[in-house]
Amino acid sequence: MIDDDILALVRRDGTADLTDLESDIRRREESLRAARGASRRLASLQALVVAVAVAASAVAGMAAAVRAANERPSDTFTAAGRLAPSSLLFGAAR
Repeated sequence: MIDDDILALVRRDGTADLTDLESDIRRREESLRAARGASRRLASLQALVVAVAVAASAVAGMAAAVRAANERPSDTFTAAGRLAPSSLLFGAAR
């Protein structure tokens, strides 16, 4: 039973041309190596893009926070804080 299978394999593969097998293997290994290198470069580029995006968003967020803090009025609870009696006494209303 197994002998018949082995004989069938020998008959089928006995005519296979294996003269270019080594060069085919080397060529295939080289293409796989090049593909791995390209994927590593692509992953590095993606990581760099993500890092730049994070840094840019942090800078933009900090700038927006500083601008919002500077634009907020200091007298939030009094619309006319410069007309308060204490301000009038010290001459700040001029």
